Amino acid sequence: MTPDAMSIQPPPVALLRRAEAGTRFDHAVRSGRLHRIRSGVYVDSRDWEELPPWSRYLARIHAFASKSPHTVFMHESAAALWGLPTLGKQHRIHARASRPGAARRMNDVQWHHTNDEPDVAVAPGIVATSPIDTVVDLARSRHPVVARAAADALLRELGTGPDALLATNDARISARGRSAARWPLETASSLVETALESVSLCVIEWLGFERPELQVEFEIGPGDIARADFYWRSVDVIGEADGRAKYSMNGGLPEQQMWSEKRREDSLRRQGRGVARWTWEEARRPDVLRDVLRHSGVPEVRAPRHDLLRTLPAHL
Repeated sequence: MTPDAMSIQPPPVALLRRAEAGTRFDHAVRSGRLHRIRSGVYVDSRDWEELPPWSRYLARIHAFASKSPHTVFMHESAAALWGLPTLGKQHRIHARASRPGAARRMNDVQWHHTNDEPDVAVAPGIVATSPIDTVVDLARSRHPVVARAAADALLRELGTGPDALLATNDARISARGRSAARWPLETASSLVETALESVSLCVIEWLGFERPELQVEFEIGPGDIARADFYWRSVDVIGEADGRAKYSMNGGLPEQQMWSEKRREDSLRRQGRGVARWTWEEARRPDVLRDVLRHSGVPEVRAPRHDLLRTLPAHL
């Protein structure tokens, strides 16, 4: 796939404009059946309550676009539109300012100005910076864990390496953030399957542990293959980053998936391999993940990056 083949995500719920509503609109608002997400833009309250935070953020972006269709969205807002992960809670909508003096925050909208002209993609009623420019923007201006998660997801979608990301970063007129962007861009990999795996790789690196191999396959029975998220070949240790979504794949019930995971892990242990397992909560706390990896015998090969570890929790 190429970036041009990617599609902007549609609104996760139907947006209702007051100007287009019928005579019973005010009664629906007063009774609580409609929830306002922007001045003059509403959604069904029951639908809104069922949305996870990232989908609510996407709905808010579309609500803003419905009132200002020529706005160019960028940074986390563009990432959400492209279906790329946005770590942490997103409160602000990010859009491109037409001139330097317009780069400011107004209510929940942060307007950004740049001397470079990013590629943009246009869909009916909405405009966003291209996927590659979006990831480069994040790499230049955000904590590297945020950029790494978005870069991994984009490369997984495209099935390519980071060359285009690095070339776009180097080609920009502005040097601001260029050097800082290189690490999350050049280390990004299409083999990383989830945002939790992206975060875990960052924490593993910054704690000073040896870098693991990704998505290594093991035969655990005749014709039965298990694939590990991470593998440290030097000590024969497997690492598993378990997000909640992992147990609802393939249409199976969570209990069934958990039992399948347990059987797979037991099979790997019987082969003499160590297995280190952690969740989002442990990845958010580097000291806890450090203890998990140390207990499993994963080698520490470099000095920790305390500056990046100290600021990590604020971005997750």
